[in-house]
Amino acid sequence: MSKPDPAPNRKWTNPVMMTACEIHCPSTCVALGPVLTNSDSKLICAHGGNRGMNLRLTVFSGLSQEMEATLADPPTQIMHFVNEKSTMPNIAVAAGPSFTVPTSPINPTEEEAWKAVALGKINHNTLMKVLQKVTEDVAFSKLTPISQTYMLSDKEDQLALIEKWGGKITNCPTITCITKILKSKAEGLDIMVIATEHCDIFFLDSQAFTTLHHFKLPSVPVVIRGYGEFDVDWRLFVQTRDSLIYNLKRDTTELRPAIICQSMITSLILLNKFLVYTTNDNIITFSSFRGKKINTVKCTEKIKMLEPFFYEHKQLSAVIAVFEKKIRMYNETHLLDTVEYQKPLNWVRYGMYGREDSTLVVCFKDGTIAIQIFRRNADFRSRTNYNEAPASHALKLQIPKKTKVFIDNTEREKKLGVKIHQAYQKHLFNLRFKIAESYQTLTASAITTVSTTSVLPVEIAVDINGFGPRHRMSIRLLSSSKQNLYDMHLSMISDIDVYEFDTPLIPISILASGKPYTFTTLLRCKDPEKSATSEVRALLVHTKRATPIVTAVIKMPFSEFALE
Repeated sequence: MSKPDPAPNRKWTNPVMMTACEIHCPSTCVALGPVLTNSDSKLICAHGGNRGMNLRLTVFSGLSQEMEATLADPPTQIMHFVNEKSTMPNIAVAAGPSFTVPTSPINPTEEEAWKAVALGKINHNTLMKVLQKVTEDVAFSKLTPISQTYMLSDKEDQLALIEKWGGKITNCPTITCITKILKSKAEGLDIMVIATEHCDIFFLDSQAFTTLHHFKLPSVPVVIRGYGEFDVDWRLFVQTRDSLIYNLKRDTTELRPAIICQSMITSLILLNKFLVYTTNDNIITFSSFRGKKINTVKCTEKIKMLEPFFYEHKQLSAVIAVFEKKIRMYNETHLLDTVEYQKPLNWVRYGMYGREDSTLVVCFKDGTIAIQIFRRNADFRSRTNYNEAPASHALKLQIPKKTKVFIDNTEREKKLGVKIHQAYQKHLFNLRFKIAESYQTLTASAITTVSTTSVLPVEIAVDINGFGPRHRMSIRLLSSSKQNLYDMHLSMISDIDVYEFDTPLIPISILASGKPYTFTTLLRCKDPEKSATSEVRALLVHTKRATPIVTAVIKMPFSEFALE
C-alpha cells in the first residue's frame, strides 16, 4: 500500500490492491489494451513459468482474472497491435523463433553431431564434447538455439532435447525484442518491428506478415523504440548489448551509433522528442534524437526501469523512474512527484486500464498488483530542481565586511599612491639587476679546459645552472677524432666537504666523430650558510689510459639558500 502523502493535493488516488493474482514476469511481458472489439482496456501478462512449465498468457479485467491461454515457448516480450480495423485487436508474443524469421546456415560439424546422436551413433556426453570443440572455432552465439540450450542444461534436460529435436535442428534466431510503428494515420494499422539474436531487424506487414524492410546491425539488439509513420517518415532507436544506441531511418545506409555510453544502459524509452535512458551508475539522461545530452539526473538509488507518462488533457509529459520502494516523476528539468510504497517494486505500467485513460499499474515483488488513477486536478506548479548542486555562476561569494584596517589601507593608498608606485618600481629594478648580475657571474666563471693528448682530440664545455643549493651541471662533448671512441667515463671530482654529486661517474659507451653529446648531473652545496666555494673538475677518462683525455676545471659560484 502507498504511504499517505502529506501534501494536500496528491497526484494519484489511493492504490486498490489485487492480492489474489500471482504475477511474476518482467516489465517487457506486460501490455495494456483491449482484447475484444469495443471492449475496455485489459492488463495482459505473459508468464515465463519455471523450467519450461506453466507458460501462460493471462488477461486481467478490473480486479480479477478474465481469461488465460497456454504458451508453447518462454516469452521475451509481448505487444498489443492492430492489423484490421474491423476485427479484434491482436497480441504479439515474442517466444522463440516466432514469425518464421529467415534461417541462418548451420555449422556442418554441429549438424552432423546432432544427426549422429539422433541415430544412436554417439551419446549425449560425446555431443557435448563436439559442441564445446565447435565453440572454440566459432563463437557461442553462432550456434543454433538448440545447441546453446543443450550446453547450458543439465543431463535430464539434455536427454529431453535430444528426444524432441534429434537431427531436425534449425538455426532460426530467437527474437530478442519487438515494437510497432503506425503505418499511417489514415489507415490506423500497425507495422511490426522485430529484432533477432542474429543482429537482424525486420519490418513486417501485420496483415500478410511479409518483410517490408530489413537492417543488419553489428551487435545484438535488446531494446527497440519506434517513432513516426511508416508510409511518411519514421525513426527506429535500437539499443544493443554493447550499450550503443542507433538512430535508423528509411534511407540509412551507414550504421553509426548516435549514442555511445561508457556505462551499461539498463532502460530506454521515448518521451516526446527526447530519448531517456538509464545506466548502471544510477544516472538518468535526457538526450535529443541526434544524441546530444539535454540534462542528466544523478540518483542515489538503483533505477529498476523507466516508464513514459503523458496526460493528454493537460499536455503533461514526464518519465516515471522506478526504484526499490518508490517511484519518481521527472521531466527534462524538474522533479515533479514522488510516491513511496511499503513493499519492494517489480515494475510499473502506465496507460489506459478499463475506462480510465491515466492509470498506473504497480506490480510488487510478491506478485500482487496495485491500481492507481491519476487525479484530474493534480497540480504540478510546485517543482523541485533535481540537480542539488547549484550552477557555478549561481554561487554567491562570501565577501567579508570592511574592517578598520581595510579602510585605513585604502585611504593610505589614495594619498601615497605615487610614492608606493615609485617604491615598487625601485624594488623591481633592484631585483632585475641582481638577477642579471648573478647570471653574468655564472657565465663569466673561470672554466679551464686541459687536454692531455693530441691523438684523441675531444672538446669539452661545462654549464652550471641554478642559484643553489642545488645546481645542474651540463657537460657537452665533441670528438674531432677520425674514429669513434668507446668505453669512456665522465668523472666528477670536488671537495667532498663542500659539494655532493648525485652521479659522480657517468659511463659513455660511444663518442661518434663530429656529433655533440650532452650529459647532465646534479650537485648540491652541503652548507650554503658558510658561503664556501671551491673548484669542480670534470674528467673524461678511458679504461685503458692512466691519464684523463680531457679535463675541465669549473669555478663554482656562491650558493644561495634554499627556498622554503
